[in-house]
Amino acid sequence: MPVYTIDDRRSSVVVSARSNVHDTRAVWSRVTGTVEADPDDLAGGGAAVDLAVDMTRHDAGDFLRNRKLRKDLEVDRHPEARFRLSSLSQVAATGPGRFTARAEGVIAWRGREVPMAATGEGELSRDELAATARFELDVRAFGVEPPRFLMFKVEEIVAVEVTLVARAAG
Repeated sequence: MPVYTIDDRRSSVVVSARSNVHDTRAVWSRVTGTVEADPDDLAGGGAAVDLAVDMTRHDAGDFLRNRKLRKDLEVDRHPEARFRLSSLSQVAATGPGRFTARAEGVIAWRGREVPMAATGEGELSRDELAATARFELDVRAFGVEPPRFLMFKVEEIVAVEVTLVARAAG
C-alpha cells in the first residue's frame, strides 16, 4: 500500500470557537505524519493515518489571543496532539480520483485519548493526497475549560477542520 508523507507547509488544523459575542478562529500550521492508502481500492483496501500537530504553532489572529490560547491550552506542557485512524467507512467515489468518506479515530493530547468521527472529501492518486475533514469536539474531553476572551466565554464545542496535503514517499 502506498505511503504518503504529510506536507507540513500546506496542511493545517483550523479550530473555530463560537460565543454569543464573537467567534474565534485559530490555525495550527504544523501538521506532520503519514498516510497509507491504496488509490485503486480506498474503500476495500483500508487506510492508516498517523498525524502529529505541533500545538505550540498556532495563530488566533493577534498577540493577545495567541498568548491567552497558549496559556489556557497549556501548550508548553502539552506541545503535541496525535491522531490515529481506527477506520475509514462510507467511502464513495465522486469522480476520477475523488472521494468522500467518514474517518473514525482517536486524538491523544494532554494525557487523554478522545474518540472522534469526521466526514470529508479528497483526491487521491499514486503521487498525492489532498483531503479535508470536519468534526465537532468538546474541549472538556481533554480537561480544557472553554477559554474566555476578554469578557466573553466561548462554547465547549468547537468546530475543527483538518486539511491534509501529502506526497507519495520515496
